[in-house]
This record gives sequence, C-alpha cells and structure tokens, in this order.
Amino acid sequence: MKLAAVIAIIVTVSAFADYSEFGLHGGFYIPTGDAGDVYNLSPMLGGQFLMHMPLFAIEASASYVFLQPDNDIEGFSASMIPINAGLRTYGGGLFYGGGLELDMFSVSWDTPEGEESNSESDFGVYGTLGTVVPLGGKKLELGGKVHWINTDDDDQWWLSAMAGIYF
Repeated sequence: MKLAAVIAIIVTVSAFADYSEFGLHGGFYIPTGDAGDVYNLSPMLGGQFLMHMPLFAIEASASYVFLQPDNDIEGFSASMIPINAGLRTYGGGLFYGGGLELDMFSVSWDTPEGEESNSESDFGVYGTLGTVVPLGGKKLELGGKVHWINTDDDDQWWLSAMAGIYF
C-alpha cells in the first residue's frame, strides 16, 4: 500500500511537469555502525525521476539493493528496497539536498527446521550531494547519499554511491 501511494504521487507529479526526466542508476550501499557488523558493500540498481522548478528540483528514486552478508552464511538471502523522495538545489557544478525515504527489508535464512524469513518497512531521511555531467545529449549523474533509517531495533546509518543516466 505504501509503495502504491508513492508511485501514484510520482506519476501524478510527472504528468503535470513541464520539464521532467527519467533515468536508471546503479551503485553501492555501504553499511556503517551496527549494519556494518552484519552487511558488507552491497550493489544496487534502480530508476530515478527528476522534475525541475525555477529554484529547486523534485527528485525521486526507487532501488533494489542486493544486501551482502559480512560473513559467508549458507542459505542467507537479504534485500532492501529504498524509495526516496525529496528536493535538491544547484550551486556551482554541484547539487545538494535531501528528503524522506521508505526502506523495505527482506531477509531469509536456512535453519535445521527449514527456511525462516522476516520482512519489515521503516522510514528514514537522506541527504544527497553530487554533480551532473553532460554526455552526448544525455546527462550522467554522479552522487552520494547519507541515509538514516529508524528501525525497530536501532537507528541505522548507510552511505550510498551511484552513477545514473537520464533519458
């Protein structure tokens, strides 16, 4: 339900936008703190949306993160789907901003009794910094984010680095 609401908002906003862009991105999520005790550098893929206004831009993205365990655990599988929405502004050759995010976690592992699994959704915030490089009629975006996720167990901090292209 939460995912459907976010997608509906993005589609509605883009329908009324004068100048909007869609793109794809890839990169890595880097766990820190307690998350760094469990997970390692994890690859991500996703899509992004950008709508330009006179003084700022509305940004949104949805990604799929293939969470990699810190130790090699037989039968362990984990993923995260972060959905971000926020504002950015430009200064010099850089952009910076932040917003809200919804993170959906899914974990499964093998036990002697069979397979166990767990999933949860948590809200958080992020800050972003990056640059946009013209690339033959397209735009290459290089950026990083700091994510704070408020989970039931504790607060988690993640860093992400990504490269994306807008069409």
